[in-house]
Amino acid sequence: MPTNSEMFDRGVQDAEHDELNHFYYQHYYYYRRGYDQARRHERSSRRHPLLMPLLTAAALTALVFGAWQLRGLFPLPEPATLQAEPPPIVQPVTVTAPTAITPNPTATTVPTVAPTAIPTLAINGRAVIENLNGAPLRARAKPGIRTSIVARIPEGSTVFLREGPVEADGYTWWRVEFDAGSGWVAERSSEGVAFLRPLP
Repeated sequence: MPTNSEMFDRGVQDAEHDELNHFYYQHYYYYRRGYDQARRHERSSRRHPLLMPLLTAAALTALVFGAWQLRGLFPLPEPATLQAEPPPIVQPVTVTAPTAITPNPTATTVPTVAPTAIPTLAINGRAVIENLNGAPLRARAKPGIRTSIVARIPEGSTVFLREGPVEADGYTWWRVEFDAGSGWVAERSSEGVAFLRPLP
């Protein structure tokens, strides 16, 4: 059984010779990795055939320019017969970095704000009837749209939740109490419009 390294090298060699082993490519990860990596490298070399000559020319230009600059900084000594003036002596300058001053942090007190609890529908909780465009909410004898209507609760009324939630006929039902009695009402419409808004 070949090792991972051997499979990787096999993939590289097959890519260089343009000989793909379909079985190895589908079943051996390191073979596929070596093959793909070699192919990407080959495509990159084909895409930029002048890249290396350009880089070499740029490096040589930088070396020549640098040597020309250094020639001005370090001139060659003149022959003794010309009695050239000695170059000036450059004294090294020591630069001391300024010491960073760390300001004393001022203690500040951040007031803690208690999160406000979001009211939800729950047994023995309260809710307001809404989103009916002025129409009443029908209360039924049992959960379900096929049961008898026992009352119609006006929009804006406050009700008390006594039982629920119960799923029936694709709706969520709550048994509520109101001024005229009690009954089961749908929590929201089939489009998701809420009829019961919980009160804190």
